[in-house]
Amino acid sequence: MELSSDFKKCCILYEVLQKNEIYKSYEKFCDTVGKKAMDFSDFKFWFYEFRDSDYDRSADIEPLTLVDMPVVLKYHILYEVLQKKPIFESYRTFCDAVGKDAMEYSDFEFWYYRFFHGNRDLDYDRSADPVPKTIMDMPVQLMHKITGNLDPVERTFLRSINHAIKTVADSFPPVFEKIEITVSSTRMQWILNNKLFACYKRGSGCIIKKPNSSKREESEECYIENGIEHLALVLKIPNIQVNHFSLEVSDETLNLNDLLPVPLNAKSVSICGRSTNQIVQSLSVMNPGHLEKINIEMENSREWHDYRRIFETDQFKHAKSVDFEKAMFFTVADLVKFSHLKSFKCHLRSENPFEDVPRIRDILSSCEELESCELDYVDALDNRAIVTFAMALGAEIPIEPLAPFERLTITHRYQIPESKQCLEFKLHDGMFYCRVNIAKLR
Repeated sequence: MELSSDFKKCCILYEVLQKNEIYKSYEKFCDTVGKKAMDFSDFKFWFYEFRDSDYDRSADIEPLTLVDMPVVLKYHILYEVLQKKPIFESYRTFCDAVGKDAMEYSDFEFWYYRFFHGNRDLDYDRSADPVPKTIMDMPVQLMHKITGNLDPVERTFLRSINHAIKTVADSFPPVFEKIEITVSSTRMQWILNNKLFACYKRGSGCIIKKPNSSKREESEECYIENGIEHLALVLKIPNIQVNHFSLEVSDETLNLNDLLPVPLNAKSVSICGRSTNQIVQSLSVMNPGHLEKINIEMENSREWHDYRRIFETDQFKHAKSVDFEKAMFFTVADLVKFSHLKSFKCHLRSENPFEDVPRIRDILSSCEELESCELDYVDALDNRAIVTFAMALGAEIPIEPLAPFERLTITHRYQIPESKQCLEFKLHDGMFYCRVNIAKLR
């Protein structure tokens, strides 16, 4: 089909609707329809005619000398085909230019492939064509097979299509390897398995970034509210299970009831918050019968006296392993609360090491479930903690000189009375603290 004058004008109009710059538009126009198709002076005339006439694509009035609107849209599709772009990319460009309601994807697909295969009859009457099939005409077994090949993130989006497809998607166990959520004063981001989503604050609204897309959506909604709405589509899936759940919150005012609206079945959880309230509130969402490992970090060390509220949660009481990160110091008396754990890590402060170290040894000896633990130990004597700890433990301190940059390491075994088991202490010099790795040898 010879490229008509109307087609060329429609191509220029399409460039204007995409808000492209004139020189870039002319370069693309020449690459697509040929350098001899139109001189730049004529292209420039029509470009500014369309741009400055405030062309209304919904109006019934024919734009300048152009043909009727359905033909204009078909010319736009032909222009996309001639650029040899993939159909999905072409349809996104088409919708951005003329509006998402201008043409359904099924109609766009029909004309795209018709032009692609060389048939450029714009007057083809589709009324006699059979009714196109939709996804709902697909056999249920095939739908199950396709859905089964999707990952949990992809199946999440299927749930919002219609009730029938939601039922198929929900027939597969919603098990995520990891869900990681980060909330700050400028952004909220979440990772579902290996897919990153984010909402960035922009004035009173936000910019939304989704995986596998270079485009960023804009919204007038608050970035946290928008992020919570998107995340709720995942967290509210019935019987959702997560191998590792992570939450980091640096906003003290955030209401976690909105962020975590339903209980979660997580095997492992990491929580970093600004207050004990945030930590306890986040922990309370986790199903204690499912949770095995807890990692807790708190940035506000002024709340050290309030840490013990964590011990009272069912989640802590039923866990098998707990790690308390930096700035959270406990006393020797607190170790009794760890007696049900198989492993744990914490920071320990002692006022009297020669009383406290034997108590540490005796408390850990009585912990029947204990397999190993790690203590970052500091004392009030302002000495080298490793030497003080070793002396209080009754361990032999090496007298051999250390090589340059070598740190002192001490190993000591303690036989548990009336038992074949023993505790192995490995002390590592951290200068102002002593890292104590303890293993129960059975």
